[in-house]
Amino acid sequence: MPPWVAFVPRSTSLLAGRRIGCLSPRSLCNNVVSLRKTVRSASTHVSPTAINVRPDIPPANEELYYALSDLSGAAETYVNISRLQLALRGLAAQDAVTRVALLSMNSQIQAQRLAQLLLADALGNQLQWEKQLQQEAGDGRAVLLRYGEEDDVHSPSPLYKILSIPSRVLRTHNLEVLVSTMSTQTSNAPVPSTTESSKDALLVPKLQTTPSRSTPVPFPVHKTLVLGEGLHSAVEFGNFTSDTIVENGAMVQLAINLPPPLEDESSDEPSGCTMVNINLGTKALASFRESIANSDKFERGWFRSGMPALTQWLVQDLPPSEPTKPIMKSLVASLTDDVEAKVTKEDIKQLHKLTVSEIQHQTSQAMLEHLEIWAERSHTELRDQLDEAFAARNWHKLAWWKLFWRVDDVAMISSEVLERRWLVDAEKAGVYLAGRMNQAGFPDVLSHEASSDAPVVPEDIIQPEMSTPTSPPHPNDSPATALSTTVTSPTPWPTQISHSRSSLLTATIPPLQALAQHLVLSTLSTTSLSTALSALLYISVPSFSLFEASAIGALGLVLSLRRMQRVWEEARGTWQVGVREEGRRTIKRVEEVVRLIVRRSRGGVGREGGKVDEGVGRRKAAREAVEQVRTALANMV
Repeated sequence: MPPWVAFVPRSTSLLAGRRIGCLSPRSLCNNVVSLRKTVRSASTHVSPTAINVRPDIPPANEELYYALSDLSGAAETYVNISRLQLALRGLAAQDAVTRVALLSMNSQIQAQRLAQLLLADALGNQLQWEKQLQQEAGDGRAVLLRYGEEDDVHSPSPLYKILSIPSRVLRTHNLEVLVSTMSTQTSNAPVPSTTESSKDALLVPKLQTTPSRSTPVPFPVHKTLVLGEGLHSAVEFGNFTSDTIVENGAMVQLAINLPPPLEDESSDEPSGCTMVNINLGTKALASFRESIANSDKFERGWFRSGMPALTQWLVQDLPPSEPTKPIMKSLVASLTDDVEAKVTKEDIKQLHKLTVSEIQHQTSQAMLEHLEIWAERSHTELRDQLDEAFAARNWHKLAWWKLFWRVDDVAMISSEVLERRWLVDAEKAGVYLAGRMNQAGFPDVLSHEASSDAPVVPEDIIQPEMSTPTSPPHPNDSPATALSTTVTSPTPWPTQISHSRSSLLTATIPPLQALAQHLVLSTLSTTSLSTALSALLYISVPSFSLFEASAIGALGLVLSLRRMQRVWEEARGTWQVGVREEGRRTIKRVEEVVRLIVRRSRGGVGREGGKVDEGVGRRKAAREAVEQVRTALANMV
């Protein structure tokens, strides 16, 4: 069996076997020859989706090729894959095609006219491809200029239109020129997106597919020439490339279409910007083609148009050399520099996170120390001030036996205790502490977002509620005097003390005032009734003596006063205990809220910064891969 039969698909071989019997010898020979051509053609065109296809790499490029392949795996998050694939394809071939992009910031027709001036032969007549470049394409697709005859047929592409050009420049330097425009999003944006640098956007132009599918397709190139109109284009280009450095126009060159200068200016220093005049260059070329006698006029117009500088830039680093072209070495060096710059940027970012985390940790520790000092002083103030207030003469004015003429002073004296003795200094110190935390960047209200490491805090800590001290049960107590437990909005922690004081004033003092008035009225009523009863018995019962009748009245007076003493002292003692306990709860509530604020604020940076940076190993591997590529590149020189 011939060796080529092994490459024939099974369906094809079976079909050929079925038809062999019905073919003449001449037809059979023709079919075999045709089948051999088909198999040879299929074997030489490898599908781009084929895997495990080992390219035929020149021996001089093998070390650099495999070093770049390792770079794609070790630094896949830092390297531009499109440019890396372009470099790998260039190293896999002996004389790879060099791609140059000519991008216009305004109109593609101007870029096509500039491409015509760069590639046209001044000694020949105007060809058909030059006329096509001078006409604006209706579909707005990019134009790919390749070397070849004008009548060459190319397979249609949805990305660009292919023109074959018999240009000596393209043939000599094995060039392909892509003429397109910069996308509106890229050209109008003052700063490129964070995911792609401006250098990558220029060296990997995005080509739009058909209008029904607007997915951009990257088209990596070795060099890019950007064409702008007027000085405003230079300003836009400067804003766009503000995040990168253009190395003297080696890979990215800017050409600004401006009026020609009055005097000829020549400079041999490399520059990233060139002033050109397309109209003047077109007129100079047309005059030379019209007559060779216009050579002086052509030379003056050509140099004034700025075209020699662009022509020199176009073929720079393109002469073939061993083992590869200088443009390929520049591409590989640019890839390694970009990877190293991105890795360094990531290191700086991580270092900043660690620094911020350390500063945040120190700030949090300082805030917690200030909080502990504040809490200790607040508890001491609560104890000492309330002891002094309840031992003062003013508070003893509310003794049970003084209620008959001091019953209207209960609210005033109780309010004075709360307003002047209840955490007054602690409230001021809390405001100072809140100012320190605000200056350090901490919020004054807890966020309702869930935190994974935050402890479960009761609802009355996030939204403080005051509890009314327990008072003796009384049938005349109204439920309306109880404080509502519904809180509609959280209270910032610096104002929790004043909020708790207001709640005590409105929730506990009115019931205490009402209880005092009720006790006085009840005592007087009971005493009056017992006195009336004793008088009635003394008058109506002759056997009752004055002493016996007075004993009944005295008994009622003693019972009513005893009840008044017991209930009032119990209520006053309960109020004192409730005020102390509410003060401790308020201090504890403020302390827990502040600790939770510090913990959650520190968790946003501390948790992230406290973790082991998983990207350390990845960045180290990327650096090692970059060093391998640079070593391989140095060995090629």
